[in-house]
Amino acid sequence: MTTELAVRRVTPDVISMVMQLAPTFKDSRLFGVATEAQAAVICLKGYELGLSLTASFELIQVIENKPTLSPRGALALILNSPELAGLDIKDEVDDKGVPSACAVTMKRRNGFGYTARFSMDDARRAGLVKAGSGWEKYPAQMLKWRACGYCADVVFPDVIGGMKRADELGAEIDTSGNVVDGQWTTMPTPAPMTQPAPLPVNAVTVSLQQLVDQFGAEAVMTANNGQIPATQEELNNVALALGVA
Repeated sequence: MTTELAVRRVTPDVISMVMQLAPTFKDSRLFGVATEAQAAVICLKGYELGLSLTASFELIQVIENKPTLSPRGALALILNSPELAGLDIKDEVDDKGVPSACAVTMKRRNGFGYTARFSMDDARRAGLVKAGSGWEKYPAQMLKWRACGYCADVVFPDVIGGMKRADELGAEIDTSGNVVDGQWTTMPTPAPMTQPAPLPVNAVTVSLQQLVDQFGAEAVMTANNGQIPATQEELNNVALALGVA
């Protein structure tokens, strides 16, 4: 099994573009962040893992000063990974038909596999089963997300970027594998970046920073189907779409 983290490289150009978009994400009040710095950090971590910027807010939360993945986020990354060769989820019930445990098996394309099992007894020992909680109302769903998370930690630590899951750090999880009550923490505001020279006319290749400076971050992303250009070919196509000769 490879131990290399499956992340995209964050360049100074990407950081600059995210910092220009961060005020919009914060001011929209749609993403649950209190500061521009929080928005930027979540976007950058999501970018590393291959997520779109807006999806980053849905799947990444800051718990106890650490960026974490929701269980649904971890599963989304794994299902989208070419390393996944097999996934099996088995629900278990007791003699009365009440959900008692869930066993999840994940397998990589190199043949490595592992099964993680989580039971209601495990949940009770951990103090998770409380009156009115999802563990009491929808135990099968809650067992599934916990077993999926533990299995992902063993089989796909590279795909999930070595990140901890929000439920590991005590965040409450709903039946869909999303964080119910995360704690957002304040990150230091990065120093402003030096602006480069204007975009040259008739340039054979252009940089992300040059495009953002001349046309703005939103225009660049719109020209690239809502994504940050990640390759020189995409940058050149965006430049052509924006009318750079």
